[in-house]
Amino acid sequence: MSRDDPDRSKSSRAGARRLIEQTPKALVGLAALSGVAYLAGSIYTKAYFSEFGASWILEEVPAATYFSQSWVPLLLMLYLGYLATTNLAAIGSQEDVTEGFQFKLSVVLVRYGSWFLLALLVIAPLLSTFDYVTSAIALSIIGVVAILLLFSSALELVVVRFKPMNRLIDLSMAYIAFAVVAVGLYVVPAQLGLNWARVDKQPTSSLLTVYLRSDAEQEYRLLFSVGERLYVFPTKFEGAYPPVQAAAIADVGFVPPVR
Repeated sequence: MSRDDPDRSKSSRAGARRLIEQTPKALVGLAALSGVAYLAGSIYTKAYFSEFGASWILEEVPAATYFSQSWVPLLLMLYLGYLATTNLAAIGSQEDVTEGFQFKLSVVLVRYGSWFLLALLVIAPLLSTFDYVTSAIALSIIGVVAILLLFSSALELVVVRFKPMNRLIDLSMAYIAFAVVAVGLYVVPAQLGLNWARVDKQPTSSLLTVYLRSDAEQEYRLLFSVGERLYVFPTKFEGAYPPVQAAAIADVGFVPPVR
């Protein structure tokens, strides 16, 4: 037997043991992040339908829709959180962690990123109030990225703080970062939902064009579908809110009906 075989076997057992120890934490984190994704998706959806004056549709919205509205942020958050926690779990000494570039970058992001994200959370609603829809959407998307980076960086500081160590790490800024992230998880989805709805209400909307068999003179946009029902609204309407109505699939076509 090669001399390296016992070392390899020992290393494999240690790796398997670390994996088993980290699995419950990963499952708890996955459950927590799934809850965050559901919350963010529900806030987005409620803001979106409220801008159409059709909050009553929420009674028909399945839970899966809320997750579908936030799957990209969820996957990114899981990936960045995985990088932070897994890399730290593989490092033996606290000195290696604090001297690494990743940790120093996390400290900088937590120290200054909270104020940057807070500024975005103030500016985006202001732009929305003055109908700068495109700019508000752009800042909200930047806010999503800022939330992910800030959350992962603050998580890394917390993980390092509670590992065996020789000196203390101040977590005050990390707690502030978590507080700002919590606010951002409401403001950012709400702003995205509100402003995307304003874009979709425009005549140039990218929503699918449909026609009602009972109304050959009017174009409609497909707002939402659930089961055998479609929710549509006229392409051209007066007032702030379009008259959203429900229609059966059999009564809706994708080409103009014969007059």
